[in-house]
Amino acid sequence: MTKQRAKARRGQRGASLATRALFARHLAVMLKSGLTLMEALQVTRDSSHGSFRDVISDVMRAVETGRPLSQAFGDHDKIFGGLFIEATYAGEKSGTLPENLENIAKALEREKELASKIKGALMYPSVILAAAFMLAMGVSFFVLPKITPLFEGMRAKLPFATRALISFSHFISDYGHFFFVGIVVFVFMFAWTVRQKFSHPVTHLFALRTPLVGGMIRSANIARFTRTLGMLLKSGVNIDEAIEIARDSMGNYYYKLALDRVWRDVAKGSKLSDSLAQEAHLFPVIVTRMIKVGEESGKFEETLFYLASFYEDEVDASTKTLSTVLEPMLLLIIGLLVGGLALAIITPIYDITGGIR
Repeated sequence: MTKQRAKARRGQRGASLATRALFARHLAVMLKSGLTLMEALQVTRDSSHGSFRDVISDVMRAVETGRPLSQAFGDHDKIFGGLFIEATYAGEKSGTLPENLENIAKALEREKELASKIKGALMYPSVILAAAFMLAMGVSFFVLPKITPLFEGMRAKLPFATRALISFSHFISDYGHFFFVGIVVFVFMFAWTVRQKFSHPVTHLFALRTPLVGGMIRSANIARFTRTLGMLLKSGVNIDEAIEIARDSMGNYYYKLALDRVWRDVAKGSKLSDSLAQEAHLFPVIVTRMIKVGEESGKFEETLFYLASFYEDEVDASTKTLSTVLEPMLLLIIGLLVGGLALAIITPIYDITGGIR
């Protein structure tokens, strides 16, 4: 393996949705304008940067040796994925490669929009919680140690909140560094565990059953499934392979599990709508009925794209609802904490000044 090929392999996970969508769209535009495949690949390589440039160089060398473009993409399946590879293969067989590449670009762009909406909805509470944690640590390490000696010197009976504050201050003074490191380690370990496959049966089930978040996850997975399936069928991929690729693109463990059974049923001759109807907890009745209508009317692909757009709008509405609900809740929690801290500090001072008068 050459050094460039090795670099391309190392960069297989470094291509974002936006990078792949832009690559597919540029390639489609240049092929439609009359450039040869090698010329189009060379132009896209020259305009690319980083590890993805090495990947395109590797694809070019494979095409130069006479291999089909889909096989060259297959050498980097962790970057391009089944959607990219199979749609390219279908386009090569049917002579519609530019159109299929354009369809790939559209699908990846919608996928990026969907992911951006979900990340945007979760960004605000994450920033607020992180800022609250840093503020709490700052108060614990730098403010409380200077205030608590004043209260300890008082001979009056202190309120419960003040006594709790003094105890917490002593704990931070004695074990604060271990406490801070422990929290950081816990957060990193939790984030690592959530990303591992062995935890998905538990974490993904919890996410599906969480109010507001569960609905957003269902809508996102249905939108991803219907758009991927519709795009692949439109590109000429048969339904068995299309369902298999759509299954692999699912982000939730239970949707993958359900679609694995659906894929086996359809491969045996069952209708997609009948098979999906057995997974009513993941695919609502409206989905199975619309797909059944599409199967019977001959407008299967149009129905899938309509469902994808409908559930993408549902994700957009869910993200707005989530932000609307979480914002006052977070503000209320932070307000209670700040108010409790203020009462714990002000109440004994007020009692002392009242006694002096």
